[in-house]
Amino acid sequence: MKLGCGFGIMEPELNRGVSEEVPTRIEMPCMESDRKYQVNIPKSKSGLKRPVDERHALLRIEKDNAWIRSLNRQLAETLSALVTRGDPVTVAKTSGVLVWGTYAGEPEQTGTIILDHKPDGRFKLVPLDITPNSLLTDVAHLVGRDGSVTSEEGKHGLIFRGELRSPGEPIETEATAQEQGPEVAPGAEAPTGGFEKITGADAIAAIGQKVTLEFIDRGVKVRIRGKQVDCEKTAKHIVKGRPTLASQQGGKYMIEGNLNKPFLRKGANQQGPDANGVYTRLDALERTFTAFGENLTAVHAACLAGCREDTMFTIVVNDRSAGHCVISSGRRRLA
Repeated sequence: MKLGCGFGIMEPELNRGVSEEVPTRIEMPCMESDRKYQVNIPKSKSGLKRPVDERHALLRIEKDNAWIRSLNRQLAETLSALVTRGDPVTVAKTSGVLVWGTYAGEPEQTGTIILDHKPDGRFKLVPLDITPNSLLTDVAHLVGRDGSVTSEEGKHGLIFRGELRSPGEPIETEATAQEQGPEVAPGAEAPTGGFEKITGADAIAAIGQKVTLEFIDRGVKVRIRGKQVDCEKTAKHIVKGRPTLASQQGGKYMIEGNLNKPFLRKGANQQGPDANGVYTRLDALERTFTAFGENLTAVHAACLAGCREDTMFTIVVNDRSAGHCVISSGRRRLA
């Protein structure tokens, strides 16, 4: 059977179990000649589970690699066109297809996501295993039609819903987002003065934070200590990609990792401090709004002025040189 670039390659199923290994090398004949060339497909570090419903596509991302498994070839190739760049490779299997390509979003992230495609064109993104919210947000931005995507807190992390974008339909960029007008609803400026002062340990108690957080490596990384389940839950919100370190230390668990962009104390378009000592930052590409400072009530008020309350997540982090810092971030609130 002769196949050219862009065609699927028939291949026997490697494993009839729930998870299958990805072939590392596929031999492809070229239509223009009898010569054959080889396409190397990297192996995923995690088994690629085969979805059992034709509405579903499993997306696995490891740094700049993206693998898609689905029983529905059209859905798999549509998702591939939205989240990869260059020329992806499609491998036809006895049950569905595998598509591999170069991830088009922010690299150096790892996670697994299920896309549930509804008959009316809507979709739902659900995380599997330990998948950071930053990666979910990135994928939702790539696959969702502008203005249609919403998020909510689920059992294992954020769940995104929206209308699936058509391949070739433009993605909102930072420039177009700025051209569309104000990001925050008119009149939503944070009030000044008169805030009850809640800082340090009192702020930790007020938000019910069950772990201790500490800035490391000049504030670009964080150390999380506490019970394992609480550490992992917090890491899903604030750590970019997989943790760089995870270990049990006596009766406590510890995770270290790079902070997600919204929880950094420095970034583009940052303003402040205001009269209450609060800094704010709008990230049009991440579609987030962040506020941070010393006083919990002032930070909350500033963040609520720029983000949706149901998406806001707040942490209190210890800085050995400057004391405790309260950081709140959420999805930006449109006008």
